[in-house]
Amino acid sequence: MTTKTIPVVYALATCPACGALREAWTEQGIEFEERLVDESQEWMDIARGYGDIVPIIVYPDGTVDNSGTFGGKYG
Repeated sequence: MTTKTIPVVYALATCPACGALREAWTEQGIEFEERLVDESQEWMDIARGYGDIVPIIVYPDGTVDNSGTFGGKYG
């Protein structure tokens, strides 16, 4: 079993908060795995287990941010 060492972000391609997160983390050089739930039913099902508002961030230590906000800018 492989343990993730980077955050996993469940997102929608057209979500403004997801885009803001993607852009900010990319600019800051933060490595993450993005899973677009509108492209995979499996990822959608996993994301729904965490919540129903994207982005959903699952950190390597298992903590989850499912607030649907990014820096208080959206939500």
